[in-house]
Amino acid sequence: MLLVLLGGLAAAGLVAPTLDRVIGRATGWVMAAGFTVLLAVVLAQGPAVLSAGETIEQTLAWMPELGVELHLRMDGTAWLFSVLVTGIGALVLAYAARYFPAGRPQTGFYFFISAFAASMQGLVLADDIIMMFVFWELTTICSFFLIGISGVAATRPAVRTYILTALGGLALLGAVIMLVARTGTTRLSEILADETWRQDNTFTTTVVVLVIVAIFTKSAQFPFHYWLPDAMAASTPVSTYLHAATMVKAGIYLAMRMSPAFGDLALWNATLVGVGLLTAIIGALFALQRHDLKELLAYSTVSQLGLIIAVIGVGTPAALAAATAHTLAHALFKAALFMLVGVIDHTAGTRDIRELRGGLRRAMPVTATFTVIAALSMAGIPPLMGFVSKEGLFTAYLDLPGAAGPIAVAAAVVASIGTFAYSFRIVRGGFGGPAGEQQRHDPVGFLLPPAVAAVAGVVLPFVLTGLDPLVNRTVLDNLGATYDSHLALWHGWNVPLFLSGVVIAVGLVLTRRHRAVDQALGRPLFPSQGTAV
Repeated sequence: MLLVLLGGLAAAGLVAPTLDRVIGRATGWVMAAGFTVLLAVVLAQGPAVLSAGETIEQTLAWMPELGVELHLRMDGTAWLFSVLVTGIGALVLAYAARYFPAGRPQTGFYFFISAFAASMQGLVLADDIIMMFVFWELTTICSFFLIGISGVAATRPAVRTYILTALGGLALLGAVIMLVARTGTTRLSEILADETWRQDNTFTTTVVVLVIVAIFTKSAQFPFHYWLPDAMAASTPVSTYLHAATMVKAGIYLAMRMSPAFGDLALWNATLVGVGLLTAIIGALFALQRHDLKELLAYSTVSQLGLIIAVIGVGTPAALAAATAHTLAHALFKAALFMLVGVIDHTAGTRDIRELRGGLRRAMPVTATFTVIAALSMAGIPPLMGFVSKEGLFTAYLDLPGAAGPIAVAAAVVASIGTFAYSFRIVRGGFGGPAGEQQRHDPVGFLLPPAVAAVAGVVLPFVLTGLDPLVNRTVLDNLGATYDSHLALWHGWNVPLFLSGVVIAVGLVLTRRHRAVDQALGRPLFPSQGTAV
């Protein structure tokens, strides 16, 4: 089954050029159907993996003389990311069928998006650490081409993105070589369970640093965060898939996978928590400076990734549970928002909030509605999925010992207030203008994919018990601990609820005084930062 899943994604890329020549942009619908079938294959494994606690494995000899195999392994963590790869992929391909103009071949896009999906799928399924590194690098290469084919203006951003993420790949390669040489095996599950390499402090510290660099470059953490906004030169379908739902999640995946080996190391915990929360705050501030809706979303992604990286660094079962929930919530609301911004750009001809003053909320009421839903989820407003996962984050940060707990919570609250403020900025900037032109309309076929992602964020909070097995299995996979998840919209009057109230209250004050906020942030915050655009 796992080989079928991986092979199916690779085959989609091979048939894409022929489909594009024969049926044009309808290729997006056909490929979306294929991805949906593969999503069904993944979902069909849910009962066995999540409820029965099984781990599905398949092996294919690759370089037997070197002991390297294509060993695939699906546990709860791999299942979650497989759902994102195939599910969000299906939505993006359906969206691309209306995003790209008719009569213009998009062979490169369909080929490389499928190749990227196969690479990302291989990354999350690989139990051979060498194969994991190969797939990790393939995601970087596919990302380079997907950004570069978006136009002449995207060439330099593609090169800069490639250089930075490739540097992270070199760091990961160093860690892989060291681990294989020390343990004598390439099986990731065996390496993580091996105690011998962790008894050498110098060796372990070196590996930790190299892995952290790989994680931070892939998931756009400070000081490597700037590549993600730079990559927004790519087309909206590319930005949605790679830079909101999948590629940047590769760093999240690696951080989760390495938690069994590094979760009790102070260097790992302190670096992930500290840098993650710093990134969350910086990303929120930069987002509040942006006038281009797509660039604003890019910085908001940086901020949200920071919150997830930080909570993984906490290292407790509750923290891994929160990381799982927020990874899912973020993929849904961010994919929806990126696609909806693309709809606005296509119909209004601009993404600049200084120019979107034509009463689009009346001309495009359906687009406005789904944008508000997705933005409210990102802001952490009940009863949406973003609220559930955000409360989980606050709960996890409270578990940090000593003064670290209150400091982390305070930083998370500041970042979340920024999230509320830039979520409002998206809605106000896109649809808050006075009544004006009314000739525009909501393109129904264009809106279906983002609508699915946005509505999912509304529905999931009312079926949260169905997510508990996923959360429990992910915690077991990465910490080896039994966890009894109770995701819910209401946990009673507690500290996380109070913190959510503070975020909403202060966020409302900032939104009412948005002109003063814009004026205060309308200049470079750091010497190396350019002016807000």
